Amino acid sequence: MVDHIEQLENWLASSKSLAIARVVKTWRSSPRPAGSALIVSEDGEMMGSVSGGCVENAVVAQALKVIESGKSILVDYGVANEDAWEVGLSCGGALSVFIQPFFEKDLWLDILEADKAQEGRILLTSLDTDGSNQLLTPDADGFPSGFKDQCLKLYNTRQHGILEVGGTQFFQHSLPAKPRMIMIGSAHISSELTGLAHQYGFETVLIDPRDTFAKKTHFESKPGAVHVNWPQEVLPDYQVGKDDYIVILSHDPKIDDEALKLVLKSDAAYIGALGSRKTHAKRVARLQGFGFTDEEIGRIDAPIGMDIAANSAAEIALSILSQVVKVKNS
Repeated sequence: MVDHIEQLENWLASSKSLAIARVVKTWRSSPRPAGSALIVSEDGEMMGSVSGGCVENAVVAQALKVIESGKSILVDYGVANEDAWEVGLSCGGALSVFIQPFFEKDLWLDILEADKAQEGRILLTSLDTDGSNQLLTPDADGFPSGFKDQCLKLYNTRQHGILEVGGTQFFQHSLPAKPRMIMIGSAHISSELTGLAHQYGFETVLIDPRDTFAKKTHFESKPGAVHVNWPQEVLPDYQVGKDDYIVILSHDPKIDDEALKLVLKSDAAYIGALGSRKTHAKRVARLQGFGFTDEEIGRIDAPIGMDIAANSAAEIALSILSQVVKVKNS
């Protein structure tokens, strides 16, 4: 929902009435997963997707009715006949889409505030014509009676889904903290990777104690934070966890090893290190000397990135981001 924030803010500033359609349930080979969202303006303009094109026209038509009536609706789309491209799913799947007036202003501002603060939230929406919403903090009180365990199970696995307690159905939209890429080492690859990471919704942090590298490398898209410090001086402040993706790029064992000593003991979602197989073998030997187990060392993706026969810095950055996205979405 925050992927198109600039355009959405323009629509809201122009006082356009909006509806939001979200996939709340899927069956078989549905083209878009639960949680996928399409925002529709009173003019029929669209942002986002609920099916990649299969049912968008039908959903927009329903969304315009929702804008006019102010009432939410739950619509099912399934396998269709020769008109599948217009009103069904030619892929053979099925999905349920909940369409409601766009969120009230205060709720939307709270969602944005949490996103900017790197704080996770859970959005519960009642699946009735009222479509009331409740924004919850995962580690706080306020969950509807009987819901907390179910909500946290979905949230902790980064999933969305329908919950039912006492005959009432809610859709949970899990809104974890924005994924964060922490890069150790500033160089041409870091520059290319930062731009790609921003395009795909990552916060970025760059750590390099070498002043020349940290301050002189040219970045078309600047990292969100730059620390001219040793990794062991910075990483503890970030409380590295399951929304963090660590990319080791400095080529200097004095820097890389200090970062690895910390992140291998963390819950980081991904740890990758640049270098050839020969370089990594030496890295493994050093880490074994530091007392790390084979299982811990085995968390390191090295040589880093997806094998796309990359040569240039831009291609290496693409291979790294490809692997990171694969891990994030698995």
